[in-house]
Amino acid sequence: MWNRPRTIKPYPDAVAPSGVSFHVQALTKIYRMGDVEVHALQSVDLDLYEGEFVVILGPSGSGKSTLLNILGGLDTPTSGQVFFHARDLAHANDDELTRFRCDCVGFIFQFE
Repeated sequence: MWNRPRTIKPYPDAVAPSGVSFHVQALTKIYRMGDVEVHALQSVDLDLYEGEFVVILGPSGSGKSTLLNILGGLDTPTSGQVFFHARDLAHANDDELTRFRCDCVGFIFQFE
C-alpha cells in the first residue's frame, strides 16, 4: 500500500535525514468558514527525531492541535509535505491514513 509510486520525492534530494521520524516542510492548513479563511498553520518546517522528547507549547488558537492532528493522520494539510519514515502522509488516501493510524499512532486526549 505504501509502496505505490509517488510524484514527489520522499525527502529533498531523495535523501532521508538521519534519525528523522517526521519531516515536515512548508506545512499549511487553512480552514474555510463561508467567506472567512482561518490560517491555522503557515509554512511550518519541522523535523522530529526518533527518541526525541518534544513539547508543543503555545496559546489557544496557535495551531498546536492542528499540527498534532496532521502528524497523527487525523487531518490533511492544505499544502506542504508531511513524511513519517518516508511515508507521504500529505498525499495518502483514506485507506493509507487508516493503516498508518492503526499501525503507528496512539492519542491520549486530555479533557478538563
